[in-house]
Amino acid sequence: MADRTAMLAAAGLEVLGTLDLAGDLAPAEAWRRVVSGTAHPTVEIPDDTADADDRIDAEWRELALRHGVLADDGTFLISPPGPGAFTAPWTAVRLTDHTRLARHLTTNPNEPEFVTASADGTVVLGVTTEEYAVWLVID
Repeated sequence: MADRTAMLAAAGLEVLGTLDLAGDLAPAEAWRRVVSGTAHPTVEIPDDTADADDRIDAEWRELALRHGVLADDGTFLISPPGPGAFTAPWTAVRLTDHTRLARHLTTNPNEPEFVTASADGTVVLGVTTEEYAVWLVID
C-alpha cells in the first residue's frame, strides 16, 4: 500500500484514504470493463503524439469533468497500476496544481495505465496503453 500511495503522491495527487467499493463497484470489475476485448476507446492518442502525457492528462480531465468522474471539489477514486491493482481498494484522491497522471501512473515508461471512477461507481474512466496508442475508455 505504501508503494501505491507514493506513486499517487508522485503523480501530484492528494491522497485522502481508501474505499473497498465505489457504490457496488470494486476496482477489479472497473479494470475488467476497461481492458476487456469489447472495450472501445472514447479517445485514442497515437504513441507518436508530441507531448503525449500532456494531451492524455488534458483529455482525461475533460472526460472526467464531462462524465462526472471528477467531483466539484476535485476528488475522485483511482486504482493505479502495478501488483495488486485488481485486489487493492480504491484510493480517494484530489487533484492539485501539480497533478501529472500519465507521466507517473505507469507500469512501463511511457505506458500510462490507471482506472478512475466517480465516488458512487456509476462512471468509470480508464487509461490503457494499447499496441500503437493510449486509449481513454468511458464505461
